[in-house]
Amino acid sequence: MLSNRWRGFSSLGLAFLMSGGLLVPLGCGRRVASQVKETSPFFSSEVPLQEPEGDGIYPHGRVLPYMGYSGVPARDLTNGFTVAGPCYGNDAAYVRSCASNGWPVVAHIAHGHRFTEQDPARNYKLDEPSLRTNVAAQVRGLAPLKEIVWWAIQPEELRPWRKNEMDYLAIVCEEIRGNDPSGRPIFLYNPNNRTQETLLPIAKQVDVIGKGAYVNSVGKKRERAWLGWSVEQELAAIAASGRSGQLALVMPVLCQDPEPGEEPEIRAWVRHDVYLGLLKGAKGVLIWSLFRRREVAKTWPLWYDAYAECGRELNGGRGLAQVFLFGGEPASKLSVRLADGSERAAVRLGGEAGTTSEPERRERGLALPSWCAREYVYGDAHWLFLVSSSNGPSVFEVAGWPDGTCAADGFTDAPVTLRAPLRLELPAYGVACIRFAP
Repeated sequence: MLSNRWRGFSSLGLAFLMSGGLLVPLGCGRRVASQVKETSPFFSSEVPLQEPEGDGIYPHGRVLPYMGYSGVPARDLTNGFTVAGPCYGNDAAYVRSCASNGWPVVAHIAHGHRFTEQDPARNYKLDEPSLRTNVAAQVRGLAPLKEIVWWAIQPEELRPWRKNEMDYLAIVCEEIRGNDPSGRPIFLYNPNNRTQETLLPIAKQVDVIGKGAYVNSVGKKRERAWLGWSVEQELAAIAASGRSGQLALVMPVLCQDPEPGEEPEIRAWVRHDVYLGLLKGAKGVLIWSLFRRREVAKTWPLWYDAYAECGRELNGGRGLAQVFLFGGEPASKLSVRLADGSERAAVRLGGEAGTTSEPERRERGLALPSWCAREYVYGDAHWLFLVSSSNGPSVFEVAGWPDGTCAADGFTDAPVTLRAPLRLELPAYGVACIRFAP
C-alpha cells in the first residue's frame, strides 16, 4: 500500500518555498529544479504556466491562499495557513490588527444591511448615493494597508435572480475598484446549492469565486464526489463569464461534530476535500470555519490538526502548492486505471432551503466519477495526484513512465519501487501523490 500519511515538516518553511525550492525524494538526486532541463516529454510541458514574481498571495504572488473564517492569525499563520481569513462582524479592528503584525488578511466591505431577513420589511432597499459614499469611504480608509490581499463583500449569498441584489453587487464592486489603487481581487461567498448558471452573474462581477462545499453539514458525507462537482460549477461560471484572471476556491467544512464512532474518519475527510478541490482546479482553500463553534466542541482539534497538516504540506518546505498553482500539463502522460472498486458515485442534488432558487431546489441525481487523477510537470519532476471519493477501498494500476525514472511518495519521501503496473491501494477517501524524477 502507498501510504498517504505525511511524516514530518521541514523547518525551511515559506522562506524555502519562496526561493522556488522543492524537497527532492530520497534516491533521486539533489539537483535544483531550475537547473534541470529534460528533453523527455514525460518531464516537460507543452504549455508551462506563467509564474508571478514575489512572495505575495496568488494571483498577485506565488503563495497559495490557505485560510479559514474567524481564526486566530497568530496561531494559524505558523501552522500552514497563509492568510488571515475573513472575520464576521465589524472587522475593521481585526484587519488593522493583522496589518500591524504584518499578517496577510482579507477585509470585509459591507453596507451594514441584509437582503435575507425573514421579515421582508427589514431587507435592505437600495440607496445608490448612500451606498457609493459609504463603500468608497470604507475602501479609502483601508486601502493603504498593504497586508490586505482581497476584499470580501457583505452581505453574502446574494441572489442572482433578484435585480436589486445584483445592482448592489455591481455598485460595490465598482466602488471598490475605483478606490483601491492596488486593484486587489474581490470575493463574494455563495451558498452550497449554487450551480454554474446561478454563479455566472456573480462571476461577471467578482474576481474570486467560492461556493460552500460543506459536505458533512449538507447531507453529502457519503457523497463526497459532490465537492469536486462544486468546484467544477465555479470554474464553468468563470469560463462563461467572458472575463479573465479570476480564480476558484474550494470551501470545505469545519462546523460540527460527526456521529459517535466517526472521529477516526475526520483526517481522511479533510485530506480528500482539500486535495480533490485542488485537483479539480481550485487555486485557494477557505475553510468554514476556524472558530471553535459549540457544534464542533468535541472534535475541533481533530479537524484543525488535519487542515493544518494539509497546509504544511502545501505551503511548507515540500511546496506542493507550487505544483497546483504553476505545474503544467505533461506532454506525455501515465496510464491510470481503476483495477478494483466502483467507477461511479451517486450524488443527489437539490432539496435545499434558504437563499436558493427553484431550479436549484429541484431534486435530481448525478452519477459522478468516484476518483480523480491529475498529472503535473513542475521543477524537474512529473507529479501524479490521485484522490478516491469512494466510501470503501479502491485499487489503481499505474504505468507508462520512461526507462531510467525513479519515484517517491510525494507526502513522505519514501522510495517507490517502479514495477509496471504500479498498484496503489487507497482506503475510503484516500489521497496519493507520487513524484517521478529522471
